[in-house]
Amino acid sequence: MTNKRIQAAYDRIAAEYAARNRDMRPGLVELGQSFLRFVGPRGLVLDLGCGAGRDMAWMEAQGIAVVGADLSAGMLAQAQARVRGPLAQMDMRKLAFPTQCFQGVWCMASLLHLPKSEAPVALGEMRRVLTPGGALVLGLQEGEGEVWEPSPYGPVDRFFARYSPDEAAALLGQAGLDVRERSRGGGEAGGHLWLRFLAVSSQGA
Repeated sequence: MTNKRIQAAYDRIAAEYAARNRDMRPGLVELGQSFLRFVGPRGLVLDLGCGAGRDMAWMEAQGIAVVGADLSAGMLAQAQARVRGPLAQMDMRKLAFPTQCFQGVWCMASLLHLPKSEAPVALGEMRRVLTPGGALVLGLQEGEGEVWEPSPYGPVDRFFARYSPDEAAALLGQAGLDVRERSRGGGEAGGHLWLRFLAVSSQGA
């Protein structure tokens, strides 16, 4: 039920969301550069929860091959206008990709739309599709609990699960992902702070 409702919400607000989130912020660019050093110039990246394609387009501009996946067809339609790589409508709890096929997974502001009880399943799928030593970037909002709240992009509600830094790091560790970098920032105009992690798959390590 949560997924269908959040999918419908993003389908409805896709155009407005894309218009208001066109550019990568400096802190995110810095994290992206660290991520791509792990991926390597010939690596293949999955942008999981690619939304309107902002981050995917930035990675492509760095010369990286990227596959985009998102639950919302409306968001994928927005992404189609600005990215070159393939796009797929997909649930992050059941990825339709072979095991160990990506050198990197970029999951920014996406896992937070799943209930916390379902997050381990999604992280397990991310680890499954990563090659040994592959890198994951995970972006979450800091806070507590789970809530539906009004969206600033249109007349819909969105679901958020928010985490403490230690709670999120523990979740990554339990999924077999070794945290290498972590940062905390944002929160402009009273908004929620963002937690950003760069972790490496411990498979075969």
